[in-house]
Amino acid sequence: MAFQIKDFTSITASMINWMKASQQKVTDFNIGSVARTLIEAPAVELEELYQQYFIGLREAIPVATFRSFGFDGLPAAAAIGVVGVSQEEARTDDLLIPAGTLFKTADGREYGSLQNVIWETGTTFARIRVAAATPGTLGNAAEGVITESSFFNDNVVISNQVIDTGRDAETETEREARFAEFIASLSRGTNAAIRYIAGQSRIVSPEGWIEEYITRIGLDEVPGRTTVYLYSSLGAPSNELIAGCRMVIDGYRDEDTGVITPGYRPSGVRVDVMAMTERAVTLSMSVEMLPGYALTQAVIQSIRNVFDAAVVAVPPGETLYLNDVSELVLTVTGIKHVTINASENIVCGENEALVPGILTVNLIT
Repeated sequence: MAFQIKDFTSITASMINWMKASQQKVTDFNIGSVARTLIEAPAVELEELYQQYFIGLREAIPVATFRSFGFDGLPAAAAIGVVGVSQEEARTDDLLIPAGTLFKTADGREYGSLQNVIWETGTTFARIRVAAATPGTLGNAAEGVITESSFFNDNVVISNQVIDTGRDAETETEREARFAEFIASLSRGTNAAIRYIAGQSRIVSPEGWIEEYITRIGLDEVPGRTTVYLYSSLGAPSNELIAGCRMVIDGYRDEDTGVITPGYRPSGVRVDVMAMTERAVTLSMSVEMLPGYALTQAVIQSIRNVFDAAVVAVPPGETLYLNDVSELVLTVTGIKHVTINASENIVCGENEALVPGILTVNLIT
């Protein structure tokens, strides 16, 4: 029999019916009577008890299901991106920028460099890969907000590209959606199964947060061969991430325990795992401003933000529609009209990762 929740009214009515059927001395059960009050007091507590039972069951059932499959929630992922340092005059000597060099935003968020970088003699610019000190979406940063570092002199200009790879710990709703994909992948040997297990590849730091994870997956299938193309939170995936993905797809044997873990590829089918090729999307557009508004750098940056988001949101094998870009640009405050100077939509191949390129914004006067 299914679990049923009884409310205050039905509990009270049930108790009154039982008392009327089991004795004849107490007959006044009207609202406000002593007998009814003595019934309603425990009925209130019983209704709350039913609600607590229901809440407990609702939370326990999915947890028990996840535990049965060893399906733990994903930890938070660190925001990782690129900071650029530049100066007007070319350097006269090499400068070692050690791993762990701190960079800051104006609001105090900190980012540490991931590896040693040498700012070479004769150059005016160096690129440094950094990770937010605190994992999660708090580390995501708009373009140009990282501007400080005590390591450099005042004549060095510091800026950053958009950093958007930070991800909070997986919510229960997200875990339920991922679990549904996992159930669909249990029939191994299908493209859905290969796509699912490839998407679970990640590099986890000793501290327990995710250093690198898969953000885009493309599949190209021909008779006897399937090629999986990967793109990660770091851009081009690391060799370690590609090797780990290839291992779980093919299956492997633990040399220490001898336990064999079956793979996900179809029998007799070769599955190759490769990095995606980045394809920069350059675009030119003309905008007309509403009365009282000007095409300032802040407006151009807002246009750039929606353009960047539209480009990176295109999955492999899908199309970036220029009409969609126009609609997004029109959501920027002050924009009256936009004309994109391009003749065709942009199709993303299965082996391609679209990335934002040069965006030119002209003013219609």
